[in-house]
Amino acid sequence: MKEAEEVKMIDKGYGKIVKDYSFEVFWKDILTASVSVEGHQVKVVRHVEHPLRQLFASENMTRYQLNKILEMRCWDRGREDINEILAYLGLREYNPYEIVKKTHGVSWNDYIWFRFPGENLKSKDVLVR
Repeated sequence: MKEAEEVKMIDKGYGKIVKDYSFEVFWKDILTASVSVEGHQVKVVRHVEHPLRQLFASENMTRYQLNKILEMRCWDRGREDINEILAYLGLREYNPYEIVKKTHGVSWNDYIWFRFPGENLKSKDVLVR
């Protein structure tokens, strides 16, 4: 996918899904994985095998599995204030990919974060601790 290419949503009848996209996963400033989603294929290139610095157990997975990993980096879908949080982010619906794009998947619990094409960020720009 081209860096400047806009991410397109496809309505499959059961909700919108993001067409094709890619991102990188870091632990602090160490690149741990590169993820590419094209059609139904999700490919992960793991640059680090360390279990505390790696989110992915496999180099191939389904979109569903990837979405569950992204969702683990988001707030609970059932939070009472989830609509206010989404509105603050400029989102209309709970979409793990869109949430992670805005928050970079940052968690207080670890040093893992995501960088998307066109971004020139370092850990100091996104991590909360």
